[in-house]
Amino acid sequence: MHRESHVVRRLAIVGPCCLVLLLRIDGGHVAGQQRDAAVADLVFRGGPVITVDPQERVAAAVAIAGNRIAAVGSEQEISGFVGPRTRVVDLNGRALLPGFIDSHAHVEGLAISERLYVPIQAPPLKDANDIIARLKARAAQLPPGTWIVGQGTYNQVMPTREQLDRELPQHPVVLRWSAHDLLINHMANELAGLSRGTPNPTGMGRIERAPNGEPAILRDAGIEPPLPRPSVEQLRQWLPSTLRDFYLARGVTTVYDMSSPDVAHKIYQELNATGQLPVRLRLNYIVGAADLQGGKSDTLAGLLRERVRPESGDDWMRIGALKIILDGVWGTTAAVYRPAWEGSGTTWTANNVGGVSRTQDVLNQQVVEGHKAGWQMWIHANGDRAQDMALTAYDAAQHAMPRPDARHRIEHFAHFLSQDASRTGERLSRMVRGSIIPAPQVAFLWRLTDRNLEEPGVTFFAMATLLKLGLHPSGGSDTLGTQNFATNPWFSIATAVNRKTKYGKVVQPDEAIPVMDAIRMQTIWAAFGGFQEKDKGSIEVGKLADLVVVSDSPLKIARDRLDQIQTDITVVDGKIAFQRTSAGAVP
Repeated sequence: MHRESHVVRRLAIVGPCCLVLLLRIDGGHVAGQQRDAAVADLVFRGGPVITVDPQERVAAAVAIAGNRIAAVGSEQEISGFVGPRTRVVDLNGRALLPGFIDSHAHVEGLAISERLYVPIQAPPLKDANDIIARLKARAAQLPPGTWIVGQGTYNQVMPTREQLDRELPQHPVVLRWSAHDLLINHMANELAGLSRGTPNPTGMGRIERAPNGEPAILRDAGIEPPLPRPSVEQLRQWLPSTLRDFYLARGVTTVYDMSSPDVAHKIYQELNATGQLPVRLRLNYIVGAADLQGGKSDTLAGLLRERVRPESGDDWMRIGALKIILDGVWGTTAAVYRPAWEGSGTTWTANNVGGVSRTQDVLNQQVVEGHKAGWQMWIHANGDRAQDMALTAYDAAQHAMPRPDARHRIEHFAHFLSQDASRTGERLSRMVRGSIIPAPQVAFLWRLTDRNLEEPGVTFFAMATLLKLGLHPSGGSDTLGTQNFATNPWFSIATAVNRKTKYGKVVQPDEAIPVMDAIRMQTIWAAFGGFQEKDKGSIEVGKLADLVVVSDSPLKIARDRLDQIQTDITVVDGKIAFQRTSAGAVP
């Protein structure tokens, strides 16, 4: 998508006398311009405009001048902005919403999964035999010794290690439940240099072994098998196409991404410089467990040394947050107080309370230093013990240097809310007192098995609980291939409202939330979760013209059809950037 070199920074006034004050940045100079005709470049009318503004207004038309929203109102009011060169789009009853924001994404990981890995998600596959058949079909196309990676999803059925060795003896095979959990065969062990003598990891990970003592399942073990990596040139093709196909085409106009700074960020810079970024990006960095501890690879020390300024950049690409991965996933490697329940994971180990990637002291140091330098901090913490550690680190940061609007986050908070009378209430109170943003990915509720749902003393994806406390969760997809359909915001919205698993079970319906709140999670609350709410997240005068036209009004369609809503048009920066072919031509 090509862009003009100038950027409209502010449409400050749309007055009753139809005067528009424009502040433009042209060639680096800011100039106030007053236009006496207030002619819009693009107008949408003829359908509900769900503004997601504080007044919850539903308007009938929107006018766009340059890359900003110039006016919102009735069709009669907006008709005054239509001139001979105005492009007018008739919604024909379709709904217009703010462009969606994915506030937790892994674009590079998704791109690699889609192009290099074998899709083995179950469903749609039925069982381990289906998975083996698909893997063997791929093996028949590859020379012996070539890596095969199967991309599954959380908590699904997998072949056994013995099946992999028997059916695919000539290929190293890695099957991914997720980036956290890998099932590997004997040849993969050989090529990765693993054996029965490979030591168990310390901290949060663990190795589950085959009968001969070799590693069979790597769970957050800190071991990276030498899988094939795409070339930089391949990623130059894959990253923009992934942004177009999985985000732009689904109405997502801003992505908070966690891809590699050394490769992906440079490609994004190239795309931005040539006006080819399909969507806006907020780039986030992952802080290693040994950062600030004198290690060779130290992302945090480098950012602090170079004085990289958080929130710097332009309207298309901005520097975002620092992310710390403190624990793993529920049922296996999440740091919890009470041992994992037998049915909560794909395998079970007695007396397993998970682990953490760093001590409280190291965590505090990293969070305090990032906080003092002005960074927003995100901490991945699935388990209740890890979440308490995160809150302690945030308390330490505010004590070291008060920042009333730091907007620190806990990623995956409330996915599994343990009902612990001695701790849970206080944890929620600390979230409120500290103004900590919960960042759950409610799309993952879909993965829960009937056995998972039998776990006692847990509230699954406790969205209604968060809202009752006045917390505003920031929505996102968090997929590296596990659920590629989750980049469609309507899947998350439908899941938050209907709470159905892939097996059709309704999960704790008291935790369902209204449609508008589910939309807010993907728009204005996601914008707030990344300091973007002044420019994004709602349809209001002066905000960036990032919009999405959808096939049906979410306020009128039956709740069980929310996930069937389709993106017809996506507008980024005031221009139509995507149009669904079957939706009809746009004038």
